[in-house]
Amino acid sequence: MPHSAVFFSQQLTFSTHTDFRVDTSATIEVYLFNSHMIKSEQISSLAEHYLHPLERAVFNKRKQQQAQQEYLASRTIIKTYANKCLGYNFSELYVLFDDKDNCLNVYHNDSVIPLRCCISHSHGQVLVALVPKQSVQAIKLGVDLEWISTKRSLEKIAKHYYHPEELQACMIQTEVVSEGTAKALLPQTLYRIWTLKEALAKAIKQPIAKLIRDNVFSYCEQLNVCSGSYKSLKEGACEECDEEFDLSIISDLELTDNTNISILTDVFDQDFRKVK
Repeated sequence: MPHSAVFFSQQLTFSTHTDFRVDTSATIEVYLFNSHMIKSEQISSLAEHYLHPLERAVFNKRKQQQAQQEYLASRTIIKTYANKCLGYNFSELYVLFDDKDNCLNVYHNDSVIPLRCCISHSHGQVLVALVPKQSVQAIKLGVDLEWISTKRSLEKIAKHYYHPEELQACMIQTEVVSEGTAKALLPQTLYRIWTLKEALAKAIKQPIAKLIRDNVFSYCEQLNVCSGSYKSLKEGACEECDEEFDLSIISDLELTDNTNISILTDVFDQDFRKVK
């Protein structure tokens, strides 16, 4: 079995920013935003202002408020990056999913711009990874974000679908801790396998259904992987009420240990918000 312990370690760091920062030295720029910060009464005006007409057509098909918040946030982050890093006019950009190529494309005046992007969202949190393309060579990039639900058990799903070596690796992680800690740790390890599988599926552009029973570690040995967990405190809640998420990033690009995730406190122009 591959040396799997590294895939369960914390390899991500998080830093909070009140402004939208672009680090041109970073191999992959990764942003995290809590879309629940978008107030329900602002959704329509923000969508009208920040979304291209083609994006609004997709947005209007989303009837759930959380889905609207996540869509609005992800498109704004991607286009803000393309504006700040690549110099494109924000209002002339739009982001649509390409069913043929199985990925998100960013368009400017109907032409795809050289920007590889991948997103994931769960329980209101929106994760966006971005890489400017330096050549026509395809870049493998996949990310996944999963809320670790205390009500949903992955154990039955894992026993049925996970590869035996994946299950064994999860059990090994719980053998070196106390029984009480092991009980809490097992769901986290099972979610880690899931985020790895989802991120891998996006990176190699394969349906998750085709990969679900395969040993994810054998694929990951050929790629670069960073994973970690993140706790988000509910607004107005105590620390015991925080929500935990698992994250994985997979790419053929070189990743550094402790890859930084920029937590954005807002993604919209504050002056625009004030007049709405």
